[in-house]
Amino acid sequence: MSSKQPNTPQARSISDAACKRGPRGLLLALTSVLLAACTTTGTGSISTSSSDSEWVQPTPQFMRKLRQQADRVPYIQRTEEMMEVIRFFVQARESAYDLLLELAATSNPKVAGTALAALGETRDERLAPYVAALELRAEGGLQLQYERARCLVKLGDWGEMPLLVSGLRDDELWFRALCAKALRDATHLSQGYQPDADEVEREAAVQAWEAWLVAREADIY
Repeated sequence: MSSKQPNTPQARSISDAACKRGPRGLLLALTSVLLAACTTTGTGSISTSSSDSEWVQPTPQFMRKLRQQADRVPYIQRTEEMMEVIRFFVQARESAYDLLLELAATSNPKVAGTALAALGETRDERLAPYVAALELRAEGGLQLQYERARCLVKLGDWGEMPLLVSGLRDDELWFRALCAKALRDATHLSQGYQPDADEVEREAAVQAWEAWLVAREADIY
């Protein structure tokens, strides 16, 4: 299988059903964003510059609406409410891209993770080189790296797929499940991996994934 490349340069229990495609997948991803964030609560000062932007720019009135949604993010506790915010950004399309890219680079892990989730849900391949070039400043550890890798895969850039495969060995069931779902959604393969299986079974499946990566290295990179 060949990867699609962009044209422009550059809660702890999870059942198997949670790793299947469909609305639950988005729910899983958004819940992970909520879990990320119990460290900081402010978005900081956000100022977007559109002078060199290639994206369609929002009107001043709509930019205020975008900022209002962004300002809600640090305080959201309910997954359903976070889903509403992400849907709003996705439906805004290009007019939200500059703001989302800036939010993804903020120091708040909850805000950064939410922005990455929204960028991925756009499925707009033109965004991939911008997301790949982001300097992640939030202290989200591997979780934020996984979120960016998930975002890039949704945008058609499989360059960070090895990180998702390595995430299948994560000590945390939650992160293993997120990485497994991202891989399955992108490739329609599972290699027999179940995030809640015992370590020996998981390791055999991870090795199968690693062999798959080697066999398709030229396509991925």
